[in-house]
Amino acid sequence: MSRERKIFRRSALLSFRFLFTAVLGSVLMGLVAAFGPLSAQLAMLGCFISILGGLFLAYLGQEDGRENRRAEMIERLAVPLTLAPEHDLYAQYLAFCRTLTALAGQADPILREIAGLKLASVVGQLDLLASGTALFSGTEGWRTVYEKILASPDLREYRSVAWVRATDYWQDAPGRQSMRANFEAVQRGLLIERIVILRDDLWPSGTPLPTLDIRPWIEEQHNHGIWVLLVRQNDLASEMDLLADIGIYGGRAIGTQELDDRSRTLRFTLTFDPQVVRLARDRWERLYLFATPYQTLLDRAPPRA
Repeated sequence: MSRERKIFRRSALLSFRFLFTAVLGSVLMGLVAAFGPLSAQLAMLGCFISILGGLFLAYLGQEDGRENRRAEMIERLAVPLTLAPEHDLYAQYLAFCRTLTALAGQADPILREIAGLKLASVVGQLDLLASGTALFSGTEGWRTVYEKILASPDLREYRSVAWVRATDYWQDAPGRQSMRANFEAVQRGLLIERIVILRDDLWPSGTPLPTLDIRPWIEEQHNHGIWVLLVRQNDLASEMDLLADIGIYGGRAIGTQELDDRSRTLRFTLTFDPQVVRLARDRWERLYLFATPYQTLLDRAPPRA
């Protein structure tokens, strides 16, 4: 029995209401037992037993209430106790609590309604992160995370699929910065394999190499040690599910990029689910069957004039 429960019972037994009721009941029982007929004694005994039963049931109800309140308190404490060792998350948790406390002091109903909508959006994003997925919409901010993962010392290989639908694919300022991050990663010893899917106008059928609109971008990667493979988009007509822009960071995560017709990022999704990563690796292996190493194409091509 806990100290709290002992203190509660002792204070209840010594309370005036309990002592007065117990003394009065005892006096009445004694008078009836001494002077009352047998029928009155039996009736009093029945009442006494009923009262005891009612008190016992009331006590059980109070105990259930205490247990429920105790469970609620433990459940509320579970979050901060779980987060306490995670210093970075716990600091954000405390900041979030302070913000909610400040919002609770706002009386304007319109402001409270706006805050509720914003918080619902934030909770939705946090739920997505808790499931192992980070979503970036309409922003190039994902490239910071992309480069950070490439720089991870425990990453040994990076496989990607580049679905090129425009000549300026990854050739704007953010794209060039990301390519430099690729080259630096290769210098550190990271194995990078990239399958480039090209439209027919960028690599016409019957020609040994892609057109000069896109070839310098491919050759730059090849010359920096990236293992580049090419596949014509038309060759995947029966395998349309292989058309995608993805990056597979070892067995750790997969990034999926959605672009518009100008090669601008619409959405980037980073998933850390091991099952999703395994499926992406299987998909990459299927695409590999259609691809030809760029070095092989160079060997087959006639000498340049």
